[in-house]
Amino acid sequence: MKLSSCSEGTIEAEVVRRYFNQPSHGNAGAVSMMAHEHNLPADAAVYRLRQEVQTISDWLDAVPVTGRVLDLGCGAGGWLAVFANRYASVIGMEQSSMMVEAARERMHMSTNIEFIEGDVRAELPDGPFDLIFLGGLCMYLNDGDTTTLLRTLPSRLTSGGSIILRESTVREGRSIAEGEYQAVYRSPSVYRTLFIEAGFRTSEVRRNYGYNAMVTGEALVNLRRRWMPFLPTESPFLGALTWWGLRSTALVSFWLLPRVFSLLGITWPQLQNHFFRLRSGSR
Repeated sequence: MKLSSCSEGTIEAEVVRRYFNQPSHGNAGAVSMMAHEHNLPADAAVYRLRQEVQTISDWLDAVPVTGRVLDLGCGAGGWLAVFANRYASVIGMEQSSMMVEAARERMHMSTNIEFIEGDVRAELPDGPFDLIFLGGLCMYLNDGDTTTLLRTLPSRLTSGGSIILRESTVREGRSIAEGEYQAVYRSPSVYRTLFIEAGFRTSEVRRNYGYNAMVTGEALVNLRRRWMPFLPTESPFLGALTWWGLRSTALVSFWLLPRVFSLLGITWPQLQNHFFRLRSGSR
């Protein structure tokens, strides 16, 4: 993936839509979690999601079990499964037909989920919702579309409801992924600026170390491919070996090193991820 720094993010919506509708990219669940290009085992995505839920467990606990949840850009349904097990009613909205099909198949036993195949930039379902979740959605929207979308959400929240975003980030400014896969990676400070432009005076932010664990594995796979070209580029065995090696030293590789790097101002891996919470009363 090629990244370039820029002052303003510009990506093509049709390129994004086309990427997530290509069966050639493999299992929809892996593509949804961006775990499909490095031969990491399924446990990498499972571990990541479990750690992410723990990271914002108190935010999720603040949503009543009788609540309604809207998951925008729900992908193949990883977070839908979390919400369906916790809350009374869930709507998942996704523009990729491949992802919607995978989510329906995954959640076919759940009776409290409704699926909507559509573009979030068009009409959204009516509220009120106790939680609106955007899990890696704004990174596929340009700034103008992001602020426009965010402005429409408070009117769909209950009193005391919240908006949670989970977005891949960079340390400073913006970077653009170019080519077949396109995305806008913004720093937390850039996101705060967008929140203010959308009318939110305050926001909360948390580093997503679960994501960091998976991209550390991906970064090591990239290093192996670069410096050991005599080994096969595509190898589920080597991908699993990389992942389980990291997992066996998780206290150091997944907990200690990212925090030490952060304290020292070292950005590795290049991409990070953060959760943001916006409240209905923060406008």
